[in-house]
Amino acid sequence: MSLEYYLVPNHITDNPNDYRAVSRNSNSYTIEDVYKQMTREGSTVTKAEALAVFEEITQAISNILEEGHSVVTPLVNISSSVTGVFDEEEDPFDADRHKVQLNINSGVRLRNLTASIKPTRIEGSEPAPDIKYLHDNVSGTRSELLTPQGGARIKGSLLKFDEEDNQQGIFFINTQDGTEHRVERSPLRNMPKELIFTLPDLPAGEYRLEVRSILNGTTTIRSGILSTPLVVEATP
Repeated sequence: MSLEYYLVPNHITDNPNDYRAVSRNSNSYTIEDVYKQMTREGSTVTKAEALAVFEEITQAISNILEEGHSVVTPLVNISSSVTGVFDEEEDPFDADRHKVQLNINSGVRLRNLTASIKPTRIEGSEPAPDIKYLHDNVSGTRSELLTPQGGARIKGSLLKFDEEDNQQGIFFINTQDGTEHRVERSPLRNMPKELIFTLPDLPAGEYRLEVRSILNGTTTIRSGILSTPLVVEATP
């Protein structure tokens, strides 16, 4: 595997022909995945041992940092500092105006690791709303049923849209006749990662969900489509 990246126009420099790289890590791994790597076949370390050692190391580092010291390891270097503005030389620390923050930098082992990471250029895709799932509050189902005039929630990324623009918003498209139903009522929550709203009065049938928006830095409508069709069941 390698570090994948694609190029996008660089709007920071004065040269309109400049581009910058946007990295895309292939996968994300948790500490559980690290334990699995440590305890792979042939290893003499058990998962219980790995978990115990990690917990002891974490607690020891936390104790040192809580005492105001810094920690230097082959993986990371950690120190603390105080931020905020002090009104005068005798001005004491005030938690409402000042903050203690941790400064974390790569240790020598990680700094040297960059020479082993091979970058590979890929073709970039235009950013667009990304829908992970729709939760129907009434039926309690996820990416399955729709309850007309009931509450619903969409989770994903780049979902936020301009509510004043009728071309943007949440749309349910009947897959049989292509009829579009836009959510006309303002959503209760309109954020990049979550939309909370009331469903339209949809007739029975199968629907495709789309979120359409003009993202920051773009001028055209971008659409995100839920891969799973949604169903409004016929009333008995």
